Amino acid sequence: MMGLLAGVLLACSAAFCSGQVPMNEVRFIPTWGDHTLVLGAAQRTLDSSEVCINRLRFYVGVPAAVLLGEAYRLPYEYHLFDGEDSTSWIVAFPTSADHFMLGVDSLTNVAGVLGGDLDPTKGMYWAWNSGYINLKVEGTCSASPYPKHEFELHLGGYAAPNATAQRIELRTSNAHVIEVHVDAQAFLQQVDLASRCNVMSPGEEAVRLSRAGASMFIFHAQR
Repeated sequence: MMGLLAGVLLACSAAFCSGQVPMNEVRFIPTWGDHTLVLGAAQRTLDSSEVCINRLRFYVGVPAAVLLGEAYRLPYEYHLFDGEDSTSWIVAFPTSADHFMLGVDSLTNVAGVLGGDLDPTKGMYWAWNSGYINLKVEGTCSASPYPKHEFELHLGGYAAPNATAQRIELRTSNAHVIEVHVDAQAFLQQVDLASRCNVMSPGEEAVRLSRAGASMFIFHAQR
């Protein structure tokens, strides 16, 4: 069964890459408020704390455009956004897509070890917990009480009641190119870095922060 699910995922990937499905281009641009986010650079929060984001990574689940039998269909094609790699910021979407998933759905989580952007060597997989990290944000904050003022937010979990993947509505306005600002400030202003700087496993806090993470995405449709 695991091999069959993995095979279906690879078949969906091939269909996306073959050009058989009409596509739009979605550009994910990391920002801090109204300006471009530069990893490693100091930013100011609303309470005047100083924040430096060193890592910003998350999974984008693109709705699959190929039916291979409802019983064995994996619903999403996954792309790993990496703030350090601008080539990962552009994602192809079927023109019919009305949403994307922030994170990895439960069916894919239990489909066994996969390749491509879902390869565990990408650093977005908990081997000890057999599940994917949906969103990873790391850096430093002057308000953090931890040594070196570091914070690590690794948000994941696919089993109820701690499922963390978030459905994000895709507002296209019939545009062929869609720019999505990923506002890290909008997310971190909902995190109390002065009291809780490390979330590294599934649980209620990971669910809460994953919902806050959904607020990062701001759409700007372009022609």
